[in-house]
Amino acid sequence: MLGTLNLVSTPIGDYSDMSLRALRTLEESDIIYCEEFKEGARLLRFFEIKKDLEELNEHNEAEASDDIFNELLIGKNISIISDCGTPLFSDPGKLILNKCIEAGIKTEFLSGANSLLSSIVLSGFDISRFYYYGFLSPKAEIRKKEMKEFCLSDRVSVILDAPYRLKAVLNDIRDIFGERKVFVAFNITQVSEKKFRGSAAEILNEIGEENLKGEFVIVIDKHYEKTIKFSDNYDNNNSL
Repeated sequence: MLGTLNLVSTPIGDYSDMSLRALRTLEESDIIYCEEFKEGARLLRFFEIKKDLEELNEHNEAEASDDIFNELLIGKNISIISDCGTPLFSDPGKLILNKCIEAGIKTEFLSGANSLLSSIVLSGFDISRFYYYGFLSPKAEIRKKEMKEFCLSDRVSVILDAPYRLKAVLNDIRDIFGERKVFVAFNITQVSEKKFRGSAAEILNEIGEENLKGEFVIVIDKHYEKTIKFSDNYDNNNSL
């Protein structure tokens, strides 16, 4: 009998967001694979779950996927968790998932707290249509070019970036989107949670000299024909 591959969502800040089903699944797993051992061990220790813990990350995905696949073939139930939030979402794991799909091995997804959806809902924008752009380029010139491509979109845009790059990204949004409304969710569900609303310039002014470093989601309102206004800092004819 083949085992089951469980993709288990974990809290993004507040451990009380962990679902009962997720806890039961981890308890019943033969092996749990985590992104980083330190984070995975902390989660299991908090919930007093004693299971074998292995790593599945960008450095060993191919090898670990083969190991997981072989364990599933002999009937072991395997769970995959990320450092926080939804596994496989901007994290490793797609390789083993596709191997399971091709081999007809049962897969289960256990939902949980999600910073992306939480931020979109909290934005207050019209989210009947939205586009997730994910991580843009770390290089400012390329990032601005990418932003210009969806600046006039008729749907809400959602982007992520590295924890230390919030101000840099907001500066680019100010230059490209001008006075467009923006919502920033910072460290959502954590004690240090902050929410910022306004234009990028207004949010930068509110942050001031504070050195914010953490997980954030930026939601940019859709383009309205009568309100679009490029910043004076940005040359609309510049091809970047």
